[in-house]
Amino acid sequence: MALIFDAKVALFERLRGVVPADVQCTFAETGDTSRRKTVWLGASTDDDLAPVAMRSGAKPTNVTGYLEVHAVVTTPGNPIDAERAVYGIRDHVKDACAAILADLASVPGLLDVRPESASVETTETTDGAYSALTVRVRVRGRVYQ
Repeated sequence: MALIFDAKVALFERLRGVVPADVQCTFAETGDTSRRKTVWLGASTDDDLAPVAMRSGAKPTNVTGYLEVHAVVTTPGNPIDAERAVYGIRDHVKDACAAILADLASVPGLLDVRPESASVETTETTDGAYSALTVRVRVRGRVYQ
């Protein structure tokens, strides 16, 4: 479904507008690995496609899918700072979703987009502290086929 892809592009555009300048924002994981703060979009899935009417002509279909947003923060030696920074990025993802909700017309057929869950993993290495974030964003909409 193009709806999930269109929502992913809208989320990327909103993320670029809300993350601070020191956070590299890329559509895929091919960004500059020397940056200390990076956020990118990962996998997208269409989990549920449910026809909602039996009629002639274009048929409405409810679409529910998921987008993954990933972030990595590396700090020199302090895991608390690294984890605090990824939680800040998580809040930016939430703000980007809210910006899309405020302008639903920007993605035809979109009804709802919001973070559903987040996981954080933090480790200490000889190079410093490393914290990784994955936010699962649920996308719901209705398309006509």
